[in-house]
Amino acid sequence: MKVAVLEDDPVVGKILQEQVNSIPGFTCDMVYENPLLYLEQEANADIILLDVSMPQMSGLEAIDPILKKNPETSIIMNTIRDDDETIFEALKRGAIGYLDKQSAGVRLGEVLDIVSEGGAYMTPRIARRVFHSFQGRKGKNFEGLSSGEKNVVSGILEGLSYKMIAERNDVTINTIRMHVKRIYRKLNINSKGELFNLANS
Repeated sequence: MKVAVLEDDPVVGKILQEQVNSIPGFTCDMVYENPLLYLEQEANADIILLDVSMPQMSGLEAIDPILKKNPETSIIMNTIRDDDETIFEALKRGAIGYLDKQSAGVRLGEVLDIVSEGGAYMTPRIARRVFHSFQGRKGKNFEGLSSGEKNVVSGILEGLSYKMIAERNDVTINTIRMHVKRIYRKLNINSKGELFNLANS
């Protein structure tokens, strides 16, 4: 899978590129110091590692045009910004991953594998904030869901892949996919980004 790195620090960008290229199944030949440079290119990335604070266009501002360019692109925020407003705005706009640069022990290969398999990934501290927000609001926004569907929502908000959610609930991955379709239909949404937005509304 093709990975792009959008990072204004060239040293960090180079390190991330080398890390991606060392992971089987992933390549990175696209590294840009601001999102506009990426948007000008014809090539599309399957996954983008996107910083928040960048010149000319912030990472948050870049999410919409990136997804307009290719709706299938998976965006993972990679930033030191860990305030609730930034986290939920990124998820609301359509990011499906959030890495806190201050968190130690994050294995990029694991992150890319999970995202490439249809999961979302957040470092534990970020995931805890999102999950707590869901726990505090689920009575209002998710009351129409069955207990099984709420378990699936919890797994998605924790950043688990469908496979991981299936294993945790001792069901097949096809059962999880059917749950997700019903959840989206009941909530009148079409994406994980909208689900995260509901959890924080």
